[in-house]
Amino acid sequence: MSEGFGARALHPVVLLVYYAGGITFGMLLFHPVILLAGWAAALAVNFHLDRGRSWRSWSLPMAGGVLLLLVLNPLISHRGRTVWFYLGDTPITLESVAYGATMALSLSFLLTLFISYRLLMTEHKFLFLFARVSPKFALLVMMAAGLIPRLRRRMYELMRIQRMRGVTVSEGTVLERARSGARLVASLLAWTLEDALQTADSMQARGYGTGPRSAYLHFRFRIRDVVTICGLLAASGAIFALWAGGGGVLEIYPRLGSLALSGADRAAMLIYAAFLLMPLIWEWRDRSKWQALRSAA
Repeated sequence: MSEGFGARALHPVVLLVYYAGGITFGMLLFHPVILLAGWAAALAVNFHLDRGRSWRSWSLPMAGGVLLLLVLNPLISHRGRTVWFYLGDTPITLESVAYGATMALSLSFLLTLFISYRLLMTEHKFLFLFARVSPKFALLVMMAAGLIPRLRRRMYELMRIQRMRGVTVSEGTVLERARSGARLVASLLAWTLEDALQTADSMQARGYGTGPRSAYLHFRFRIRDVVTICGLLAASGAIFALWAGGGGVLEIYPRLGSLALSGADRAAMLIYAAFLLMPLIWEWRDRSKWQALRSAA
C-alpha cells in the first residue's frame, strides 16, 4: 500500500511513540500470558501490513533464537527451588525453564514488533525525525538498521546467480561446499565495499555534512495523528500505573508463582493489546472505505 494509506499515513512522531511504548512495555511486562497476547497483536499488525511476508522470511531465525533460549537458560541457570529433574549432575529447575520460556516469548514478540517497524518507519520518516538533531548519527543508525536485510537480500541474489555457474553450497563434498561458500562470501564483501565507496562518493559530491540538511518531505499532523497519539499516551499512562502497582509481572524466582492472571494483570494485558492494535484502526478504516469506493464504482 502507499504511504498515504492506513497505518503508513501516520505521522513519524506518532510511530515513534508507538514503537517506543511497545518496546518499553514489552520489556517491563514480564508475564508469559501478556507477552503471548502482545505477540499475537504484533503478528496481526504484520499480517495486515503485508500479509505476513516479511515475518515469514524471518520466522526461521526467530525460531532458532527462541529454541536456543529455551535450551540454554535451564542449562546455564540453576536458580529456583523446584528441581524438575537432573540432567546428569545438572539440576533443571522449573523456575529456570519458566524464565527461559518467558524470555523466548519476549524475544519473539520484540522481533515481530521490529519487523513491522521496518514496514512503517521508512528511511524518510526516520531522517525526518532525527536528521536535524544529529544528521551523522541519524544516517549511521539508518544504514546500520538496513545492513542485515540488505546483506541477506544480496546473498540470495548471489546464490541464484552462482547456481547458474555450478557454484552451490547445497551439493558436493564438504570441501567443495566450503569453497563455494567462500566464493559467495568474497563476492558479497566485494559488492558491499564497492557500494560503500559509491555511497561515500555520492555523499561527498552532494556536500553532505557541510551545512544544515534540507528536507523535501513534509509530514503534517492531522486529526488521525492527534487521536492516535492521545490514545497511545493514555494507554501508556494506564499500563505504567498498573505495572508500578505490581501488575503484569510474573514472580519466577525463587519460586514460580501462579500463571493465573490477577485483575491488574488482565487490565494490563487488555490495554497493552489495544495499544499495539491502535494503528490498525486506521488500516481497517481505510481498507473498508477503499472497498466501499470500489464497489460503488
